[in-house]
Amino acid sequence: MGNCSPSPRRRGRPTSPSGSPPLDRTPSSAKAAGGGATTTVSPYALARSPSVSAAEADGDDGVVRVYGSDGCPVAWRVRVALLYKAAAPVHFTPSEAAPLGRPVLRLSASDPELCGTADELLRHVDARFEGKPLVTPPERPARVSAAAAAAEEVAELVRLQHRSAERHLEGVAAKVAEMVKKGAKKAGKGAKVVVVEGAEVRRLGKWYGDAMEVMLEHARMEETVLFPDIQRASFPGVLDKANEQHGRHLPMMNGIKEDIKTLLTLELGSSLFQEVLVNLSVRLKALQDHTKEHFKEEERELLPRLEGVRRMQREEGNVSDKSNTAWASEAMGTMEMTHSKLFPFFMTGLLPQEAMQYLDLVCRCTKNTRHLVSMLRSLAERLEDANPAIIHNNPTKLYEHLLVKSP
Repeated sequence: MGNCSPSPRRRGRPTSPSGSPPLDRTPSSAKAAGGGATTTVSPYALARSPSVSAAEADGDDGVVRVYGSDGCPVAWRVRVALLYKAAAPVHFTPSEAAPLGRPVLRLSASDPELCGTADELLRHVDARFEGKPLVTPPERPARVSAAAAAAEEVAELVRLQHRSAERHLEGVAAKVAEMVKKGAKKAGKGAKVVVVEGAEVRRLGKWYGDAMEVMLEHARMEETVLFPDIQRASFPGVLDKANEQHGRHLPMMNGIKEDIKTLLTLELGSSLFQEVLVNLSVRLKALQDHTKEHFKEEERELLPRLEGVRRMQREEGNVSDKSNTAWASEAMGTMEMTHSKLFPFFMTGLLPQEAMQYLDLVCRCTKNTRHLVSMLRSLAERLEDANPAIIHNNPTKLYEHLLVKSP
């Protein structure tokens, strides 16, 4: 993600020959956050936090502090990673005084202040707070060709988007099944018991509507960025087949949407309300089954062909950006809602470790710094509303928890 500040300001204070500010090294400051091995974070490794005081440090032992510019993607990425770790309270202090504009991380009051690249800081987070999710990007194996590397980026993007869509459908279906069970309860004398509230139905409509939007954007991305070239390279008829499958899903998705709208017009707890609710549960189960089978087929039949597709694109001279992330960036760029307004929603469909993988893709593929910061900020703000214990459980429970807390 590079430096947060494009033109760092030099202070009048003299620097050491290496270019870093003079540091007061202590035995503890030379140790890595997670153990006794000596590590070097960066030339600015132990720069003082811009606004930390001794009294503040003494009173906040156990609190992780991040200091940095509010427009710095590295600061936001570290903050999001710490929230996914959910291992300690996180406090962010906006500050423009960090060395070279980079964020400063203090893992506890007794730890030194650390400054470095995103990967360096994330390694220290993993060392200090062991256990999953691992927030440091994994070492990517060397690929035999640039085409193979680019294909793997896109395949990972597609697979993770599939997992998020599957889990959100699973969450909606589970919520409807719960509502069916609650609605079937009757009072002792046969009177209706209104146990399903209107707010539940409205939240269900929002949940399903957001999931539908992400799924439709994903389908459009495949139809415009991936399938036409897969068809030209190695798989005649794949575009027609994909359009046919996506076309079969659309009436099912629209039917579910209409059922939810109908529920909002019916008397809560009535027999007709319960009947529509049961039919909705059946429709959702059918959509789940079709979607899972469709995703499995794509991952089995199409994703292995991506390397050949990228090789063909290069041979034809259709690749203007030779970087490994260019193809994934193009795919990501077509999904505007998923990577803006719906980004926190999409991310809550991923397990914490999957979320870290997708964040790594997003940070490497998003060239617009302001847009990247906006995405990371929106995710951090939603995670801050979550009970830390929920973050490591079923991700759709996390989304439902956040949905209930929404105004």
